[in-house]
Amino acid sequence: MHTQSAAKKNAQWVPLVQIIMLFARVGLTSFGGGVSAWIYREVVTERGWLKDEEFLGALTLGQVLPGSNVINVSIYVGYRMRGMVGSVAAVAALLVPPMVVIVLFASVFHRFTQYDVVHRLLEGMAAAAIGMTASVGLRTAKAAIAKQRWPLLMISAVFVAVGVLRWPLVPVAIVAGAMGLLISARTRADA
Repeated sequence: MHTQSAAKKNAQWVPLVQIIMLFARVGLTSFGGGVSAWIYREVVTERGWLKDEEFLGALTLGQVLPGSNVINVSIYVGYRMRGMVGSVAAVAALLVPPMVVIVLFASVFHRFTQYDVVHRLLEGMAAAAIGMTASVGLRTAKAAIAKQRWPLLMISAVFVAVGVLRWPLVPVAIVAGAMGLLISARTRADA
């Protein structure tokens, strides 16, 4: 009860059925990396449940914490809207309906894999997911660059190191993260 009253004071109090319907629809109509972008669109742009900075902060936190980014963001959004019950409802609604559909789909999919149209459809869906992921990345970068210019250099360096030079992601991310912390600490100390 205490967590729900704290969540109620800090954010809109959204009916549980709206949270369930939103996350069930997102889970059923999107997949892959595009899910975060879809949640952003629904929660920030369409419904105004969270502010842009708040969602991007939740997404950043979700990327740092163990587990899936989308699950972590769903937990956050559900908690902000309805406390612990909202978190459970958001995650369950995001996962259970698509899981049922996938089980049903997988039971008949093997019959259609020989058709080219099926492969083209899946490639188009993957391209859409990549585009939605890129849009969230661009929004995040734009928000970071608006405050300071050094994130643009960091983003470019990581892109070149991993995308062009094919260096392993984990060491590059560790070095970039450490550099980001140092620059951020130094910037705050100077301010």
